[in-house]
Amino acid sequence: MEKKKYFLFSDLHGNLKYLSKALEEKGFDLENENHILISLGDNFDRGNENLMVLRFLKHFNDLNRLLMIRGNHDDFLLNFLLGKDDGIFNVRYNGLGNTLIELSDKDSNTTEKIRDSINKNHPYLISLLKNMQEKIEIGNKVLIHAGYSYDLIKSRWYIDNFADTVKFINEFDTGDRVYIFGHFHSERLNLFYHGKISSDIFYYKNFIGIDTHTLKNKKVNILVLDNLGNILK
Repeated sequence: MEKKKYFLFSDLHGNLKYLSKALEEKGFDLENENHILISLGDNFDRGNENLMVLRFLKHFNDLNRLLMIRGNHDDFLLNFLLGKDDGIFNVRYNGLGNTLIELSDKDSNTTEKIRDSINKNHPYLISLLKNMQEKIEIGNKVLIHAGYSYDLIKSRWYIDNFADTVKFINEFDTGDRVYIFGHFHSERLNLFYHGKISSDIFYYKNFIGIDTHTLKNKKVNILVLDNLGNILK
């Protein structure tokens, strides 16, 4: 039986075409059930292919060939759909408006109508978002969205989708595990830690960052793992 390959990506932000190109270049086989996709979060907002991203995720989720970490932008959408947030702040500053426009009916002109039409048109979406995980472990690799933050009151580190990534890298004790994350642009990390401007995958000690800033750089980084957590070329 063929061993599984996991194709990791992050922070699509509503840009499917760049993911499709990157997966093809990495040898992802659309028909191979042992080729599994893993999203490290922030699938929506800012770009203009949010509906296509949703259809892509649903297709592979239905095939049981997709695992997902929930990013902060996925939380923005979930909280809006559940009525916990009116979405105004995230429409104004975080690109949620593009997602709401694409997923709702054209004649939806109030917050309630937008929410109702999305939930009606995509009844599986809330469940899809809720089922996203905080972290996934494969071998010695720990997959998360942004990193860990330190709680001074409880004196412990906790998973945080708004983690200060630099503080996480500088202060978090990884032990013998390797932490793979998105959220924070790899070009900023490569500049800060390696003195070079590059949106390629960031490697430093036991930390790997794969967010390319897709909207700006028009590409998606793909990291491929085997079922033991080894990084494949």
